[in-house]
Amino acid sequence: MSKEEQLIAINHIIKRLLLDEITQGEALRELRVGVLGIRQDAYTTLCGVSRKTLSEIENDKGNYTAEIINKVFKPFDLKVGLVPTSSQLLAAILTH
Repeated sequence: MSKEEQLIAINHIIKRLLLDEITQGEALRELRVGVLGIRQDAYTTLCGVSRKTLSEIENDKGNYTAEIINKVFKPFDLKVGLVPTSSQLLAAILTH
C-alpha cells in the first residue's frame, strides 16, 4: 500500500470511528492489519505495550488510560482528544 493509499485508508477509518460506525478497538485493528499489515506481536514491539493490552483494546475490553491509548495509536499520528457528542455538530465539522 502506497503512502497515499495508507493516508486515505487512515482517514476513512477515523471518519467511521468519529461517526460511531466502528469502535475504538475495531479502528485500531483495522489500522494495524489493513494499513500496516502486521501481526499483534510486531505491533506491540512498535508501541511498547503488551500483547494482552493490545488484544484487550482491540476487543474493546478493559479500561485503559489516555497514555496507553495514545501509545497504541501513535504509529498513525493519532491521540486521544475531544469530540463533539452531537452528531449534527460532528457532521458539520467533518463536511467543512
